[in-house]
Amino acid sequence: MQSTFQSLSRYSTVFLFVILQMICILLIVEFNEKQGKIFSATSTAFTSWLYNTKDNFTRIFYYDEVNNKISEDNARLFQRLEESKFNNIIITEKSDSSDYIDQYTYTAARVINNSNNRPNNYITINRGTKHGVKPNTGLIGSNGIAGIILASNDWYSIAMSVLHRQSKISVAIRRNNYFGNMVWDAKDPNIVKIEAIPRHADVVVGDTIVTSGYSAIFPKGLSVAIIEKVEKEKGSSFHLIKARLTEDINQLEHVYIVHNDFAKEQLELEEKIKNE
Repeated sequence: MQSTFQSLSRYSTVFLFVILQMICILLIVEFNEKQGKIFSATSTAFTSWLYNTKDNFTRIFYYDEVNNKISEDNARLFQRLEESKFNNIIITEKSDSSDYIDQYTYTAARVINNSNNRPNNYITINRGTKHGVKPNTGLIGSNGIAGIILASNDWYSIAMSVLHRQSKISVAIRRNNYFGNMVWDAKDPNIVKIEAIPRHADVVVGDTIVTSGYSAIFPKGLSVAIIEKVEKEKGSSFHLIKARLTEDINQLEHVYIVHNDFAKEQLELEEKIKNE
């Protein structure tokens, strides 16, 4: 208590000065019309600034919560697609109630680091092994595929972006199912090359490229790109195709990890055949 009184006594002059200043300001504002208007306008502007600042912070947290909710809802919708299920139908006289089994699961995530200006680009997301994320699982955005998960720790994962020279995704032309590979030549971050589509295949500008389903990573039919240029190279058995990605990797924010629950069985069987 004594120390409190000592502090007050030490700064009594300052307190008195502040109080007198406040009284002076109130007197000036009260008895001078011009200064009163200035004070009123200034206080109104300051109050508005405080309310706007508070509202902006509220909106940031509110929209962040809304975006997370939308991402989770989208993940559940992806999982309901027929392409995300395993067809268990056996042609017999009877049909079981478990004709379709969930094959792919989707986990919503947010991009926390991304690049597009290097020959080999990567995407970091805020989900890891504690969320069920594993290597060699797919990463997609709202408009198309984005990459493949390479490594994870407890809380984070890193994916090889489709904008990577070693990226090779099995794709197909939606209209006729001719399949090939999508690769990136490290030039335009929006344009990819579609390889191994045979010359005799009917390919036109505007065709949609989707995932072929011929891998253990992505389900069939996910959007990949739209063909912009088709050429026939002399002496080659394949088309030269350039396509524009449907997912703008430069603007990735909310993404989904695609996990094939049957991948292990598929890969083990394929490896067994290779070794025989």
